[in-house]
Amino acid sequence: MKTIKTAYKRVALLLAGLSLLSACQSSSQSGTEADTTNAKVKKGKISKRTQDGCYLQVSGKQMKDTLYVQLHIQNNKVSGKMVSSIFEKDSRKGTLTGNMRADKTIQATWIFMQEGMTDSIPVSFKLNHTGLYQKPLKADVTTGREFTDMTAPFSIELKPTDCNK
Repeated sequence: MKTIKTAYKRVALLLAGLSLLSACQSSSQSGTEADTTNAKVKKGKISKRTQDGCYLQVSGKQMKDTLYVQLHIQNNKVSGKMVSSIFEKDSRKGTLTGNMRADKTIQATWIFMQEGMTDSIPVSFKLNHTGLYQKPLKADVTTGREFTDMTAPFSIELKPTDCNK
């Protein structure tokens, strides 16, 4: 009788151990599948819809004129900052808001401060794997106001730069 009880205990312990092991393995596998699915969502849809970057152009005779653009693009909505500093002149610092089209062109409005006054200019960019390109600004001879020359090519090249500088 004692051997039967011992045999039952061993079988019961063995079955309990197998059940526990099986439960742990299926839980581990479903956790991995869930993690993989979540990773696909994070890496796929979110990263394709959101894009951040900073771009810089240094120019001028003394290489001290700078144009800095920081972009945040989410679901084709563009926001960011733009700073134009011409050596020994007042700089223009402000925000960008606009939209990015499927061909990676960006139409935005730059609202900035200069000499204590707020002003705005429509600006146009094109984003590609080598950097950011801007259409040049022209001045209206009668009003003196600047505007984007929409007939010109994207000729101002801004190279990717570290956003933490």
